[in-house]
Amino acid sequence: MAKPSPEPRSADRSGGGGAKALLAAVGLVAGAFVVRGAIQRAGRAKAYLAEGIDEKIWISVGGIDQWVTIRGRNLDNPLLLVLHGGPGSALSVLAGKLFAGWDEHFTVVNWDQRGAGRTLQRNGKAGCGKLTIGRMVVDGIELAEDLRRRFPGRPLVVLGISWGSLLGVEMVRARPDLFAAYVGAGQVIDMARGEQLSYFGAIDRLRAKGEERSAQALEAIGPPPYPTLKALIKQRKLLISTMPKAERAVFRRAPLEMLLAPDAKLRDLVNFQAGARFSMDQLWDQVMGWRLADGGYGLEVPATLLQGDLDLQTPTALVTEAAAAMKAELVILEGAGHMALVTHGDEVLKALVKRARPAAVKKPRKKKAKT
Repeated sequence: MAKPSPEPRSADRSGGGGAKALLAAVGLVAGAFVVRGAIQRAGRAKAYLAEGIDEKIWISVGGIDQWVTIRGRNLDNPLLLVLHGGPGSALSVLAGKLFAGWDEHFTVVNWDQRGAGRTLQRNGKAGCGKLTIGRMVVDGIELAEDLRRRFPGRPLVVLGISWGSLLGVEMVRARPDLFAAYVGAGQVIDMARGEQLSYFGAIDRLRAKGEERSAQALEAIGPPPYPTLKALIKQRKLLISTMPKAERAVFRRAPLEMLLAPDAKLRDLVNFQAGARFSMDQLWDQVMGWRLADGGYGLEVPATLLQGDLDLQTPTALVTEAAAAMKAELVILEGAGHMALVTHGDEVLKALVKRARPAAVKKPRKKKAKT
């Protein structure tokens, strides 16, 4: 009787190796979560305020719950309402990093707008409803009114970033009585004209850097406006390659920064991407048709425009023209692009403290001495 053949040992090795690889992968993921948790705990401890205010709350705005964070060390300071860009690029999760130190001078309010961030997650697309510039302006005014009730007597400065600058201008136009000052960072002036300047400016920059292939790829896409969001995204990828080095690094680091933020959840990264896509789908055509001049250049509150000299997305030439027409103070940030608030945060804060804060905090007049 023949001896039975032994089972192939290679199968044992393969199976055992696969199990070991799986265990190693599980261990690696578990270790990453442990490290992430430790970094987040350290961040929360560092951000702790012994006095002042540090609230993360839902506020009913426009008939739906919207996510708002409020942080300041001294409640006697002016309020600073930050209107994020995008549209749809909510910043509240990254507020601790982006606005570090700002709470010494302002009570900083970050708002995940309708259709963005945690507001989108809570309400869903259907709950957020149709997004229009008018709807967003009404939401912003309701939030400003709520803040004035919560902090009676505190002046309110509005800081609009990119898309948020369009929104901020319309809010101030509608209710100048609510605001002590307006600040625009990467101010939208004339989207259609700005996109044209941006497109041809990017081609010139690519050629100046010797990147002929990228310049030709951009020429192949053609100038804006674009028929689809997909075409716009393709153009934006090439545009980003012309940005200052520090700004390109921001895009690379952003997902990790969001995952490691002290109060971030894994879902926040998904929310950010979903909010940007949803909001752009609904608002982009409206944004492309918007021009500052259509509503008149004058604002009834003091205005300051903060502008990176290398900004192509809201071209500096247009912002410089508009600042003169608005009689606004213009602060040019050398070496900065469209994301000056991230790459030149200290300079942005200095400008806010020097220019916007005094407009909000008016010194009492000295009483004349009796004779």
